Amino acid sequence: MTSSSPERKPDLHQAWHHAVAALNLSAPDDVALHPGLGGRTLSGPATTTEGSSVWLRVMSAPHPGGKVWEGTSLADALLGGDVPRPRLLAEYTWGETPAFQALLWERMPGTVVSTTPALTTPANNDARWWHDLRRALTALQAAPAPQDRQVFTQAFIHRIPDHIPEIAEAGVDLNVRTWVASHGDLHWANLTRDPLMILDWEGWGLAPLGYDAAVLHAYALAEPETAAEVREAFADVLNTGAGRLAHLVICAEIVQAAERDALHARLAPYARRFAAEVLTAPQ
Repeated sequence: MTSSSPERKPDLHQAWHHAVAALNLSAPDDVALHPGLGGRTLSGPATTTEGSSVWLRVMSAPHPGGKVWEGTSLADALLGGDVPRPRLLAEYTWGETPAFQALLWERMPGTVVSTTPALTTPANNDARWWHDLRRALTALQAAPAPQDRQVFTQAFIHRIPDHIPEIAEAGVDLNVRTWVASHGDLHWANLTRDPLMILDWEGWGLAPLGYDAAVLHAYALAEPETAAEVREAFADVLNTGAGRLAHLVICAEIVQAAERDALHARLAPYARRFAAEVLTAPQ
């Protein structure tokens, strides 16, 4: 009896250069490419035949289709210009098992606020940036997200005490009252300045009211000055029952993810401490 060989991971470098050729782009053989968290995407700069700078990302999946696969094109179709994001120029897919998806964007004019999702230095954004972000998220909440497209389910939220048991001990009501269209992964590496843009829309959908603001706050916990700015900018939602629940959800997600990667392992103690503050704060 012969043993089966381990499944080989898709070669994203080869796939990225394949997409360059298929989309009639050009890029140096030694172009610097940037892997995404989890190693399932690879992104980098390319140039069109007209000489325009563009950004190409390739993603692999066991099969084509699904929430993440469809997220970016759906955001492009349903979100208006009040939600600032790079313009999607082309989509190219190939393969079946695995499947590959190449997405081509205009090159964003700004710079990312942070090269990592969690801050390691203060964000140092001015009042205008905070105003623009607040306006963008307000516009996003009004977008017509499909009802069957959720960042996560109510069933998942009922399980967050598995990761922070004190939530169950405190008797928190985990039922979401209001679901709104949300980015779903609003960390600091997905935001730019000069101008503000919001990147990476693959996982967007319905989430509890206040979730995006809570994610942004949680990934700033290691930098108290910026965390305080988030709380101030979104005080009207974070200082409510909905905001309290949103905070507990993202804190539990961070604790859960700490088992998988070093970034969340570093952030988890901050998330645990903040969750304890939320649970003991007067209502």
